Amino acid sequence: MKELTLQLFDYHFWANEKLLQHLQGLPKGIYLSKVESVFPSIAETFGHMVAADEVWYSRLKGESLSQLATKKFRSIEETSIVSAALYNEIKHFLTKTENFERMIHYNNMKGDPFNNKMSEIVHHMVNHGTYHRGNISAMIRQMGFEGISTDYIVYLRIKHNQVMP
Repeated sequence: MKELTLQLFDYHFWANEKLLQHLQGLPKGIYLSKVESVFPSIAETFGHMVAADEVWYSRLKGESLSQLATKKFRSIEETSIVSAALYNEIKHFLTKTENFERMIHYNNMKGDPFNNKMSEIVHHMVNHGTYHRGNISAMIRQMGFEGISTDYIVYLRIKHNQVMP
């Protein structure tokens, strides 16, 4: 379970970085541009994703955050720096963790108590990121630009050095 959970977490970080790198090649203004979507901009979507990962990480450590404080990113570079620092910290924590089946007791933002296995929480973080990367892909297309694949299978192909057609 540990190996798969760590691999999924690596995928999560890889996919976010790949999308940020793709955005670097698009016109500068689209990152902060207002768009009709789940969040009003790509920057705010990334801000939510990073903030949510912070909340889940605090829960994994047995700490509690009372609210989700969305990050206010001003640039792709800032987003990449902040998210890389967070993901490196989480990865270090996960790597030294032995029992991914351990139950984590936490309260949601409403204060309701819940229990989930550590592995389930990490899998949720990955799934949550996938959902919002899909939102961002839709935003990019809505603005008239081509997206980029951040699918898990693409990550696996690259990891296993398989040539893509």
